[in-house]
Formats: sequence, structure tokens, C-alpha cells
Amino acid sequence: MSDDHDEAAFRAEARAWLAAHVEPYRADGPALPFDDAGLERGRAWQRELHAGGWAGLGWPAEYGGRDLPVALQSIWAEELVAAGAPPPANLIGEGVAGPAILAHGTDAQRRRYLPPILDASEIWCQLFSEAGAGSDLAAVAATATRHAHGWTLEGHKTWSSGAHHAERGLLLARTDAGAARHHGLTCFLLDMRQAGVTVHPVRQITGGAAFDDVLLGGAHVDDADRLGAEGAGWAVAMTVLASERLLLGLGLARAGAGVDRLLAKLRPCDEAILRQLAAQLVVDARVAQLLGRRLKPGPEAALAKLASGRVSRRYDQLVEAMRGAGSMLVDEFTPRQLWLPATRIAGGTDEVLKNVIAERLLGLPKGA
Repeated sequence: MSDDHDEAAFRAEARAWLAAHVEPYRADGPALPFDDAGLERGRAWQRELHAGGWAGLGWPAEYGGRDLPVALQSIWAEELVAAGAPPPANLIGEGVAGPAILAHGTDAQRRRYLPPILDASEIWCQLFSEAGAGSDLAAVAATATRHAHGWTLEGHKTWSSGAHHAERGLLLARTDAGAARHHGLTCFLLDMRQAGVTVHPVRQITGGAAFDDVLLGGAHVDDADRLGAEGAGWAVAMTVLASERLLLGLGLARAGAGVDRLLAKLRPCDEAILRQLAAQLVVDARVAQLLGRRLKPGPEAALAKLASGRVSRRYDQLVEAMRGAGSMLVDEFTPRQLWLPATRIAGGTDEVLKNVIAERLLGLPKGA
């Protein structure tokens, strides 16, 4: 894959900046989402990125971004992996909450919330999923009841990534029980550190806690922190999901760029089946990189999640085949392998996203 003139110039700029700045923040081992140990390093790294003009690359310049197209953002993601850079602390803030506020927020909300996202002084989480509202997001049951000073929140959110680190949450709640499912929802910008918000980390098989249960028991949110019109939460949610999938698309660039480094850690492929698995991984990763460069917000970004999961599973197949019985031992590869089942669910299940692709990209009828 070759860069055009502008892409090559941008890659050189990115590579030079990273070479001069990344060393103090380099991760010692594999970086997993929302690792407790990496939080402060991630905050410091994001402050460094912000100071250097490398945060919010796709955001409008007036809000601290650089208005860069997805192709250049993908090149940046590739160079981050090549440099061994850790993930920034505020991925959900920058990649999910920020775009929603840009698209649906008031001027006052943009001025208040966007700057602390880019410098990681306020970490964000997404409060959408519930026990009965995951793939079927319109089934959200958490409620927001209007009163004289704003709204009172009741309910239970689950699988909320990084909520135990978050100062702010992007919340979807039901504000009209009598309205049709998609029309009775409203989105809010929630203070996570107030009384009435209780966060319980969910311990995973990896040993970490990337996800949380969030209990809302009389929590308050001002009406000034309502994002979009009352009852228009579904439109905000669709913006959020499109941004989330685009964020996964940039993850394709990271996955593709990291394959060579991953292969270098394994023993040489001296068997035909291993060479075949390694070749398939390289092919899938390169295809993923190309796909990541051309994605746009919207239903097309659903392709990103499927492609990213396929690359991860190819890698897992190769690791297990190369290590043989050693795959049962706990070592540097174990956290990544234990994390892989989540890739079929996070960002939308594979099955739901295949329906999105079939219906909204290919124009197939529902149930076809």
C-alpha cells in the first residue's frame, strides 16, 4: 500500500513527532482497554498529544481539532502502533461523546465539554446498554423524570466501558413511557461522580475490569445537560453508534500495522500450515488497513467492526497453532487471547451488524 504525496508528508510529520515524544509513555506490555495501571499514563500521554496538536484529528479546528479526513487519521493510527505508543485515556470521549456533542450540542455545551475531552481532564463513558437493551437498544428502560430543576434518573446500565474511571457519562434514558419505543428516549450528559451514581466494576476472565455496572438511584442532571431535544435521543444514539463504529474503523489501521510486530514475537513459521495461517493473517490485516482508510460515519462503518474481529481471530488461530500446548500457559499472549471473545460483542454484535450491512448498505429486505 503506497501513500500519495499528501499522505506521505503527513506520515513523515507523524513519525517524526512520535519519535521525539513517545518514549516516556511507551507501554511495557500489551495494552488492554481501560487497564487501571495504564490510566494515568494514558492521561499524561493524551495531554502530550493535545499539546502537540495530535488530539481530535477529525474534529473541527474551532474546537481544537485539525479537520483531517479518515485516510490521514488511519495513517496516524498506523504510526502510533509502529512507535509503540499507548492508547490515550479518553478514547470514548474523543471518538464517541465528542462527535455527539459536536453534532447535537448547544454552543454552551460545546464550550463546556469539548476542551476537557481533548486534554483528558474529564474522562467519558457511554451509558447505553442494559440487561434487556443491548442489541435491541430501543428497549432502554432506565428513566429520566422531569422536575422543576432538571431530571431525576433511575435505572441500571451495564457493560459500560471504563465507567469506573469516568467523570462524565453519555446517557440514554426513557423520558416518555407512553411514546413509541424509538420516540420516548432522550440523551443526557451526566456527572458520574455525584451521589445517586454507583459504579461496580465487572471482573473479567482476563483478570481486569474493563466494563462496569452503573446504578442510577435518584441521580440528577440539569436540563442544560440534555443533549438534543427531549424525545430525540434515538437520533443522538445513531450518531453515537456511527462514531463508535468509525472509531473501530481506525482500530483496523492499528490492527493491520501491528501484525508485523506480533509475528516477530512468535517463533519462525517452519511448517506449511503455520505459514498459511500467517499469510492469511497478513492478507486480512492489509485488507483491514485499506478498508479503514475509506470508511465514513454511518452504516458503512459497520464493516469495520466485522473486519477488526476477523483480524483478531486470525491472530488468535496463529498464536495457538504456533504455541501448541503452550497456549494453555499464562504468558504475555494470554490477556489478548482472553479478550478476544469480547470482540464479537463490543460495538454491536456481529449478527446485528451483518443485518445493518444487509439492510442499509445492500438494500436487502428485512429478514432476507
